[in-house]
Amino acid sequence: MFNSLVQTLSEDEEPEMISVTIDLTDWERIERSIQEIRVRQSSAKEEEQFQVVGLLCRETIITLAQAVYIADKHPVLDDIKVSKTDAKRMLEAYIAVELTGASNKILRSYARATLDLANVLTHKRTATKKDAALCSTATLSLINFIGTIEGRI
Repeated sequence: MFNSLVQTLSEDEEPEMISVTIDLTDWERIERSIQEIRVRQSSAKEEEQFQVVGLLCRETIITLAQAVYIADKHPVLDDIKVSKTDAKRMLEAYIAVELTGASNKILRSYARATLDLANVLTHKRTATKKDAALCSTATLSLINFIGTIEGRI
């Protein structure tokens, strides 16, 4: 009677990842990264392998930031020159322009938190399957989030 509930609550159960619901046309590298995250997450068994999922998530977020950030349109918030891998500054600048105003404050925080989650997992020496699943789910959600802003729905 309780088998399905026990199976659902079991940490060993392979977590389902959310799907990407936006159009990935011209975002081939992001699409490849998503596939690699799924492969690595499903085969990960040890802490280092879970950390690799975080690394892939972080790299995917960098690629996403590079795809949408336009320096002339999205000025950085702290006047520091943005490097090609500075996803934090690129996404902050992008989101500050695309989601202006106090009513969008929580949406801006959401994007920052997703990048922070990937960075933490990359360095977490006690990473678990659950950590990797949460990070990859948040990353895919951020891709959908930014894709929605970009009109890729």
